[in-house]
Amino acid sequence: MKKRWLFPLILVFILSGCQSEKQPAGKKEKAAPAAPQETKVEKVSSQTTEELIDQTNGEIYEKHIPSDDNQNAARSASEDAADEYLDHIKKEDTGDWDAERWAASITENLRTGYKEKAGELKNYEVVFDEIKLPDGRLLQDVDLEELTEEQKEVNIALLIDSSGSMKAEVDGESKMELAKESLENFAGELPEGAHVSLIAFGHKGTGSDSDKEMSCKAVESFYPMEEYDKGKFASALDGFDPKGWTPLAESILLANDQFPKDAQNFIYVVSDGIETCDGDPVEAAKKVKEDNTDVQVNIIGFDVDSKADDQLKNVARAGGGEYTSVKTKQELKDIETSWKDSISEGTWIWWKSGNFSNNIWTSVDHYNNLRDLYSSYLTMRNLEHDRFLDAVNALVDDELIDLDKKQEILTILDERNQKIKDYMSGLESDKKDEIEETSDDLKKKVDEIEKKFRD
Repeated sequence: MKKRWLFPLILVFILSGCQSEKQPAGKKEKAAPAAPQETKVEKVSSQTTEELIDQTNGEIYEKHIPSDDNQNAARSASEDAADEYLDHIKKEDTGDWDAERWAASITENLRTGYKEKAGELKNYEVVFDEIKLPDGRLLQDVDLEELTEEQKEVNIALLIDSSGSMKAEVDGESKMELAKESLENFAGELPEGAHVSLIAFGHKGTGSDSDKEMSCKAVESFYPMEEYDKGKFASALDGFDPKGWTPLAESILLANDQFPKDAQNFIYVVSDGIETCDGDPVEAAKKVKEDNTDVQVNIIGFDVDSKADDQLKNVARAGGGEYTSVKTKQELKDIETSWKDSISEGTWIWWKSGNFSNNIWTSVDHYNNLRDLYSSYLTMRNLEHDRFLDAVNALVDDELIDLDKKQEILTILDERNQKIKDYMSGLESDKKDEIEETSDDLKKKVDEIEKKFRD
């Protein structure tokens, strides 16, 4: 009998155990709530200088930056940004924030972006563009060896058409008077050490057929190939007047005879017409080109017709030079500048150490520009410092942090600012060194040039 009541009791225990292991259909066990995820914030103190420089303006500060450089507006904007930050942070749960978290929040919202200003300092070009050689190159781009190598002798032959047609007037003066004035101005501004000659052609006889032979033989050097003397050159210009025919080819060949072949030689012709003495000025120009290693035959057609224009253009082309057509006194005067430029491109004999004064003043300009750039950075930094301090003091006033936390935050912010300051100061210092080194190099080049040509 005892065994009968034990069996039902055992069965009850078995069934109840099975029920406890088997969940009702459709009913799942509740998962344990996940632990709250903590926002990962990079410590300000661990950021590298490069990372700090590469950062943009803080989110809140960006909204308040004024569009102009007015200092009062910048100060007001900075204060407004600090005020908005306090309103913003009051909505956050900051109870367990440490100093690093506070510093990260402040910089993310209120920092100044220094990347652009750092780029301006780093990329500032130290170029002394006022100190150029006559050929237009910057002195700082030319090797000292090239500057002090032996320069070629420079010779300039000035050829003036003295045929009867040069009596005609342009702007109330005869073409001859204007041509003489232009050549005198040009000769007076030639590079020091250059040699010049003056050749007139067609200055004898008349335009009649009976005088043709005499006039065509009238090709004469009135000023020999030597350095310019103002008085002698003026007297030479007074030695002839416009009279006869136009032996252009012979005048070019006479100039060629005056040239040393290994020098830098130039021919400048002022003419108002074509060859009329049966010569071939194009062939004459070709011979000049063949006989000289460095030569140019430059022609000015002064108030010429189309036929003369074509011939004179071909003469210049054959001589490796340039042709220019002028119609007025002013156009003739303007062309003097291009003549002087073409002479100067190949010789630096006249380039004296007076350019050193340019060197000094350009250095001052660079230092001033650099100072302005760095001062601009300092203004940005000071505003940021005050903005950070305003924000931290406001946090203390609103009892969001205590004085100990304030000091910890400011220490982190000061360390950040010191990294940026060291970087920007380094950029300024590097540029100052570059200005000084470039200036010293230029002075050395100028001194060497002066010494060479003085000796």
